[in-house]
Amino acid sequence: MIYEFKLPDIGEGLHEAEIIRWLIREGDVVKADQPIAEIQTDKAMVEMTTPVAGKVVVLAGPEGATVKVGEPLIVVETEAAVTAEAASADGSAREPVPALRGEFLRPARKRAIAAPSVRKRAREMGVPIDEVEGTGEGGRVTLADLERYVREREAAAAVAEVARREANEAGVLPTGSASAAGGRQESIAAWTSIASLDAVFEEEERIPLRGLRKKIAEKMVKSMYTAPHVTGMDEVDVTKLVEIRKHLASQLAEERIKLTYLPFVIKAVTRALKQYPMFNASLDEETNEIVLKKRYHIGIATATKAGLVVPVIRDADQKSIRELAIEIAELSEKAHRQALRLEELQGSTFTITSTGAGGGWFATPIINYPEVAILGVHAIKRRPVVVDDEIVIRDMMGMSLTFDHRVIDGEPAGRFMRTVAHYLENPEVLLLDVR
Repeated sequence: MIYEFKLPDIGEGLHEAEIIRWLIREGDVVKADQPIAEIQTDKAMVEMTTPVAGKVVVLAGPEGATVKVGEPLIVVETEAAVTAEAASADGSAREPVPALRGEFLRPARKRAIAAPSVRKRAREMGVPIDEVEGTGEGGRVTLADLERYVREREAAAAVAEVARREANEAGVLPTGSASAAGGRQESIAAWTSIASLDAVFEEEERIPLRGLRKKIAEKMVKSMYTAPHVTGMDEVDVTKLVEIRKHLASQLAEERIKLTYLPFVIKAVTRALKQYPMFNASLDEETNEIVLKKRYHIGIATATKAGLVVPVIRDADQKSIRELAIEIAELSEKAHRQALRLEELQGSTFTITSTGAGGGWFATPIINYPEVAILGVHAIKRRPVVVDDEIVIRDMMGMSLTFDHRVIDGEPAGRFMRTVAHYLENPEVLLLDVR
């Protein structure tokens, strides 16, 4: 029988996913629970497995296609039907496999979005416009897209012609004959044409916005267009923190635990969140209610080669500096391997982002929507500052707080930042938060 495996609901608020890579092809025979595809959701890369065994009849679309929850991901002729087919080949009877219904078939190619003038120009150029990838707003095909398509088609045709002539020359034409010489001259001309096309291509390179990068772009745009962003900035004297971290890091290194500044920042933030609960919240736009979160799940913005991901440390307020250091290292390692589970990327109530030692002094972080605030911590630099009317050298760190102005005003944002700064300037207090 025919089994239609539909994309399941694999996370909170997720309604679609992008196919990053197929691990199977049409016609393959798969086993139950065999990985079939890697898909990208709003949260993470997920490996999908088939719940049934059998022969793959139809895939949802090419890599890069988007599938909505509830739509078919693959269609499988189940194992019983495949076994029956093999039996029929031996001469035994078999019931016919039902024909695939129209909804099982691969979706028809989407009609290109283009202005009438562009469609007219495509007809004049002999370009099948539905095959052209549009780079305009919303995927709209432009005149530049038509010209790029023609250049690429001509280049491909030139390469194919050269390959054909060289193969013909090597296998059929005698060396030194006039025809061979003419073939070589035409090959040179073709390669000259390709070289001129390459010169055009060198002026720009186009990289498809796909996978994690596409999801990041969509999420950033949604955040910026939904929440009115305001960023406050300050600097923090972390001289004492630098000394304490250095001392503790040497001790933890014996246990192969890497201690960064981040565990101290997390502890400072969770303490501040308890004093200012409006920052550990979200805004329910449908009911016009501010939702205060009673648990403290801290998202840690992590840069990877694939893009920015935000693994979550759950109940961070209940963990010690040592426990946080271990969990941060584990999540970071999994993030770089793209091995984070979906639940490790969901449910954050407040996010911290760090530009690292090589980063700038300040920044304007974008809120991890639907949260209402994000804290950015930046490079620590030794600078001259005034302490008790004297100029001294201290370790200073830049700090940025971006908040949703629908929920939070500037005055409480300033108090929140000063509270975080107080704990970072007096880190010995944070060492009392142990279990």
